[in-house]
Amino acid sequence: MNEVYCIDVVMSTGEGKGKETELRNTVYKRNVENSYTLKTQKARQFLHEVNTRFPALPFSLRAIEDVQVARVGVSEAKRHELLHEYPILKEKAEDMVAQFKFTVLLLPGGTKKITGLPLNEAQVGSTLSIQDEDLKKLISSSANPKKNKKKKAKDDKPDEEKKPEA
Repeated sequence: MNEVYCIDVVMSTGEGKGKETELRNTVYKRNVENSYTLKTQKARQFLHEVNTRFPALPFSLRAIEDVQVARVGVSEAKRHELLHEYPILKEKAEDMVAQFKFTVLLLPGGTKKITGLPLNEAQVGSTLSIQDEDLKKLISSSANPKKNKKKKAKDDKPDEEKKPEA
């Protein structure tokens, strides 16, 4: 209870053993545990923009306005472990790999999903299925508990006192 988890789900049409590709990564997240003063002015400018616009959320390099600043900044920030990169995964050429992440809070009132997009189950299929009815019920339940709204207390005043006289 009272913990935070990042759930990383990877699905594949192949064996399920994704490998990093040689393609250049374009999605990063600021590693807030590490700090370092970067050497070049462009790298410092890049890190300042990342810290102001994307302090704890993932971002794409396309979101950085100056391309040259992004190139210099990413390489230097990666060298000093100031960025966490999201790798591009692949399997065999004919296989597809899908990945999504979300963050959950384990609270006394239940588990709450705070980031991530909802999964479109119509786009995902499997030859396997869950047989246990209790587990099916648990999986189909909402990850975001609904709050019980308290009803407002009714006034004890009679209707005559509430209405202004004309």
